Amino acid sequence: MIVIPLSSGYAFQRFRIQLGSHYLVFRLRWLTRFEYFCVDILENGNPVVLGRALHPDVNLLAGLNTDIGALYLRGDSPTVSNLGVNNKLEWIADE
Repeated sequence: MIVIPLSSGYAFQRFRIQLGSHYLVFRLRWLTRFEYFCVDILENGNPVVLGRALHPDVNLLAGLNTDIGALYLRGDSPTVSNLGVNNKLEWIADE
């Protein structure tokens, strides 16, 4: 398991991270109207997932035909002010 660092205080975030053999770009956008973060994940410029909601204990990669593994937000429901403070994003490799 690897904890992916997240920053609080930003309604939009973009970062790159290597998870196993996968080099991924994450984009997080805060949707004020619905009060949750929307997540896009890309690999080599190609979408892995677009527009998934970031909710606690839900695998962001569930139902996808990929060998990336699993991504879970653990802790409190994320907001702009508590993202990465009261919660963390965990990657679990495919077994």
